[in-house]
Formats: sequence, C-alpha cells, structure tokens
Amino acid sequence: MEDEMRKKISMLCVILVAFVANAAYSAEGDRCSPQIANNAAAASVCGPVCEKYGLVFAGNWSNDPHHPPVKACIDKGEGEAVCGCAATNDVEISPTVQTVDTATQLQIPIGMKKTCLQGPDSLYASQTCPVVNANGLDFWALSYVDNRVGMAIVAYDSAGKVVGLIEKTGARYIWDIAVDATKETISFRGQANKVVSLKWSDLFIPQMAKGNTTANYVIWPTSTSGQASWTNGVQNYGTAAPFGSGANQLLDPYIEHSAGKQLCADKKQPWSVYTYATIGSPYSTVTCILPPVPGQPTYNPAMNALLDAAVNDHSLMAALASAVSDAQLIAAAASKGYKITEADIAQSRGPVASSSSTVKRSLSAGSASCGGSGQEPCSQCTQETCVYWPFNFCCIKEYCECVQSSYSCNAGLSINPSGICTAPRTCLPNQICKDFVVFLEYNDNGTKDNRVCEQWLSYPNCAKGIPNAALSAYEIVFNKGKAYYKSTNTLVNTWTGSPSRETLYVIDARDNKIYLVNVDGRYIQVRGSANCIGQTIPEGDSTAACAKPRLTTHAGILMGSIAGLPSPNSEPGSTVQQTIKVIGAGTIQVINGDIQWITNDSGHFKPSQDNLKNSIAAFKAAGFPNFPPLGDCTYSFQPVAGKDGVYRQNAVDVSHCEL
Repeated sequence: MEDEMRKKISMLCVILVAFVANAAYSAEGDRCSPQIANNAAAASVCGPVCEKYGLVFAGNWSNDPHHPPVKACIDKGEGEAVCGCAATNDVEISPTVQTVDTATQLQIPIGMKKTCLQGPDSLYASQTCPVVNANGLDFWALSYVDNRVGMAIVAYDSAGKVVGLIEKTGARYIWDIAVDATKETISFRGQANKVVSLKWSDLFIPQMAKGNTTANYVIWPTSTSGQASWTNGVQNYGTAAPFGSGANQLLDPYIEHSAGKQLCADKKQPWSVYTYATIGSPYSTVTCILPPVPGQPTYNPAMNALLDAAVNDHSLMAALASAVSDAQLIAAAASKGYKITEADIAQSRGPVASSSSTVKRSLSAGSASCGGSGQEPCSQCTQETCVYWPFNFCCIKEYCECVQSSYSCNAGLSINPSGICTAPRTCLPNQICKDFVVFLEYNDNGTKDNRVCEQWLSYPNCAKGIPNAALSAYEIVFNKGKAYYKSTNTLVNTWTGSPSRETLYVIDARDNKIYLVNVDGRYIQVRGSANCIGQTIPEGDSTAACAKPRLTTHAGILMGSIAGLPSPNSEPGSTVQQTIKVIGAGTIQVINGDIQWITNDSGHFKPSQDNLKNSIAAFKAAGFPNFPPLGDCTYSFQPVAGKDGVYRQNAVDVSHCEL
C-alpha cells in the first residue's frame, strides 16, 4: 500500500512540475538569449534581450539544453538560453511606495540595520519608513552597522523571508523614495540628499509562487567572528567554519555549497547555483530550481553518492572541478573510493547540447589553415561562458562557449575590413602608409574604451575621430589663391586665443583631397555633423564644451572613411588594423584664407622633409602658388625648436621656381 501511495504522489509531483515548467514559458514570451550563467546574471542578460522586442523581462528563464525552447534556440544557432519576456501590461512592473511603521519586525541580515530619518538634514529617527512594493515583494532600504555610505535594498516575500539583496553605494539612512514612471527608475534618498537609484527591472526577483522555474533565497553568516554557519534568519545551514577563512572569503566555499544544498532541499528543489560572499559583503544569493520535467536526466545512486560527498570534501570537489573528460572524472572519484562508470555519467548527463561558438577558427597562430595571406585570422579565446554538469551543479563543466576572442595574422600581415589577413600594399614614393588600430584611432560612440580620454582629458568618456558623414565639411579648395571650406564657401581661419589652438592638415593619398581641421589641443571645431555625442553645440564652437567631447588626431581625421565605419559605430575590435595612406600631414596656419606657414609636425605619420616637399607640391597644385622652392629651386626649411625632425616652411610673395 505504501509503495502504491508513493508512486501516486511521485506521479502527481511530475505532473505538477511539468505544468509549472510549461506555464512559465509561453510561446509568445520566449526569446532566445546568450548563455545565462546563473540566476544573479539573468536580469542583466534578459533585460536587453526582452527590450529588443519592446517587452520586459518577466523574471523566468532557462539554460537547460533539454528544455524545448532552449533546444530550439540552440538548433537554430540563435542562443544558448531563453528569457521569459512579457508585455508591459502583463507584468507588475509599476512599483509603489508605502509608509510603514519603523517598528515592523524584519529578518535583518547581519551587519545591517534599519535606520530611517525624518529628513535629509535631520539627525532624528523617523517613526515611519518608506518601502517599495513591486511584484508581490517589499523592498526595504537598510543601512550598515559600520556606517558606510551605502544601502542594501533588501527584498522580502509575503512570509517575511529575505529573497533578494542589492547593494548600492553613494547614500545611507533612507528618508524618502521617489518613483519616476517616465525613466522607470526608483531613487532612494538618504542623508544630505544623496541618492542611489535602481531600474524597475532590478526588482524582478524570481519566486516559485509566480510560476517561475527558479527562485532566489538569501543567506548570511550567523556571526562575523569565530565559528559561523549560514542562516536565512529562521534556520541555520551548512557546517560551522571560521569566519573569513580561505583567501579572504567569508566562509570556506565548500561550506557554502553545503548550506545552499541544504536550503534548497528544504524547499524540495534541487540546489542550483550561488554567488560568492566576501567579508565586506557577507551575503549569498542561493538559486533553487524545480525538479526536472519528464525526459530530463536525474542523478543515479552512484552519482548522488559522489556529489553529496564532494559537497563536504574539499579535495574531492577540487579534483572533480579539474576533470575535463569522463576518464578524469572516473579517476578523480576512484581516488576517493567512489566508483562511477561512463554509463553512470551518461545517464545523469543526458545528451550534450551542441554549442554554437562565436570563434571564427579555434586554431593556433601560424597554422596552415589560418593567419596566412587570404585566410581568416587565427583566434584565441580570451573569455568563455560555461554550463555546468548537470543542472548547473557547482564545478563540473558540461560545455563552454567562447564569448570573446582575440584574432591575429601571421607576421607582416594585418586584418582587412573583410576580416581577411592581407599584406600591406607597397607605398608609393610620394605617400606615407601607416597601420593604425581601428578602435584606438576611431571611436565614435562616446566611450572611454578608446584609451585616450584618461590620457588626454579629465573626462570619463569621449569620442575620437571625424565621422564619415562629416569629413567633407573639412575639405578645402582654393579660389584666387585663397583657401575656402568647400561645403560652405567660407574662408579658412586658424583659431586664435590660445597656444593650444592650431590647424591640422592631412592630404588623402586616395584622391589628393586636402582637409584642414581646427583643434584646441585635442578638441575640434564643430563643422557639419562632427558635433558632440548626444548633445548639439553651435557650428564653429570647440567641442571642449561637450559633456562627451569629440577630439581627433591626424590619423583620426581619415580613419572613419578609411575603415568604412558607420557613425556612431560599435566596437570593431582592438586588434583590427587599417592602413592610412597620405601625401602628407602636419600643422598649418591660415589667416583669411592665406596660408602663412606649413610644417610636417605629425606624431602619427612622422613625415620626413621629402614628405613635406610633397605636401607643398600638393598645395601649389591645388591653387596656392606662394610656396618655395625659391628662384634657385631650393627650399628654406627652418627646424622647429624642441621637436626632432619637424620643419617649418613659410609662404613667400617673392619670385620662386615652379615644381
């Protein structure tokens, strides 16, 4: 009778699990996603995925390759996981703020306190606290016992259990909370009117009660000194261990494994993943998942015994973590007296999902199949995302996907715009041909990743280079010996008023066009669409007034058109190089269209005296005759003090020979 009852209960659980798992993913709501490592990463991955479709992240997700929506994405090569997305009106995303009695009893994680002030400049405690309610959870802004300038936005479920914890720096001691429905942000206002903010999407914390296949639980240490174990405020989990042991970890990582496994077992859910805690932030989010649906693999007795032992045996877990093949896994288990077979592993694992890698070629540099002329560059994975085996259990890798690689060609070759290794073309006698890393020389999206903002400016980010569409605004032509901007038919004038103001010139070797760009140090004069990033200032002004200033060098003037990059562009990769060919480059002074002098002062191209002669010839041919050579066909180059190899040539009004 007991066996029969047990079978019925087991069947009921299977049906219930299958129903919940299927209900969590409607065909309309599933969207293919990049790999999701764990529950803590789900919101940051799924938020942008859902946003692309005009939807919001509903809090449920899966990276199980056996789950039909995930398998469909893998088979189509569109992703390794799925995000549950929903229309705005299908998800409770509108947070509200309530005023709650300060005396309300809470499970407060260790090291935190409930401090609510009467106002931004008050030192007196308030009898009420502002609390955010969203998606069935209450979010309290707690402060820290050590009085650090920070808040912990702690989420409580309807039973008063801690299910989420978001740490923010910048403000402490809450007194007010403001909700911005337009920007979909929440501002937590603290002492001295300092503020920390959250996005509404940050408030999606998966809970089983909402039909999701995952759920969050937060645990913290029972003490910050001596022996400590883990607790959720109601029950302790894991074996006690010294606080702060093991490379400054809060507790030994394997003790944390055990605590997480026990907590999820209490919830009748297999343990999934956790996040590392530190002494400074001694809190861990444990993610539990529902049992597998029919057809998914389950641990057999041999595997259960091995993994249960590994949770509490440091050296065994380390050995299993380092195993990269079935044979090594079997050997690691045998070294500790546990016998498993390939059949045990296969039964527990199920079929391994194929992984669509972003790597072009997984070959070493110098291989006959890559890196050579006309071949794709060789790649080396620099960052990978791994799925752990099975059900994300701890440390044993199921398979890994490369998400970031570096690419290189054989010596003497570079990557062309089509992504093929090519040899640099022979440079003609009247040209300068230099290779430049594309992302360092042209970055039009206003980020600091071009590595120049910190070096040149006191700005956190900036945009470098002249956009493709704006380049023609800096082209000049001559009319009756005077230089005009071709696009506006206005006379060229070099900026005055500061020693850092000068005019850069570049002569494009592709079509002999001459471009003059007024700069103020590294900032540029706005012409055409070469304006600020996300901000417009008047034509002719310096981009020094921009919040995200645009700046350039000699190479940056042409890089946009040479590389064929859009504006604004996405990162093309820090190893992609392009060759810029110019007749000459340097500095020039122009007053009311009349050129006063010209130099070969360009640190990027480093023109020689011969290149400067070619530049003079190009200006003379374009329509400015008043340059040497003089009557005896000799030049009168004058060295520029303090600059090795830099020469200046003045314009003249006396007779001179033709080239």
